[in-house]
Amino acid sequence: MTGGRDTGGSGKGLDYRAETLTAFKGRIDELLGELGKSPASHQRIGEQTVVPDAYGTGFSAAEDLSALYDRVHTRLESLSRLFGEQLEALGIATQIVDKGYGNVEADQRERFQAIQTRVDEYRQETSEKGRNSESGGTRQSVDAGTDFD
Repeated sequence: MTGGRDTGGSGKGLDYRAETLTAFKGRIDELLGELGKSPASHQRIGEQTVVPDAYGTGFSAAEDLSALYDRVHTRLESLSRLFGEQLEALGIATQIVDKGYGNVEADQRERFQAIQTRVDEYRQETSEKGRNSESGGTRQSVDAGTDFD
């Protein structure tokens, strides 16, 4: 464990080097930058919309498809945002491991906590939606209520 830190106790065997963490944090920052510039960024996903008339007009299947697209689109925006925030949190966590929680700037600690709170809320929300769909809740099949019956 030369050049690393063994925290002892529950972290026994944990070995890291500051250079490795710095390189890892640099890679995370690079990934965040690439995500922000890519079509998968939540801003760009938000710009990519399809108008309801593109599916046709005057029949329920077009309306159903448009509504389904909107739901999926909203979910993709949310997942993209969460992914970016998780990468950011991972970068902050790397700093915490390197410097210690108390030695990381307060705004970074607050941002880390805010991201974790948002992820927990999202997880709870999706868990509740999953329970609703399992018990006959609002989830419908794609062709429910269409003219294809």
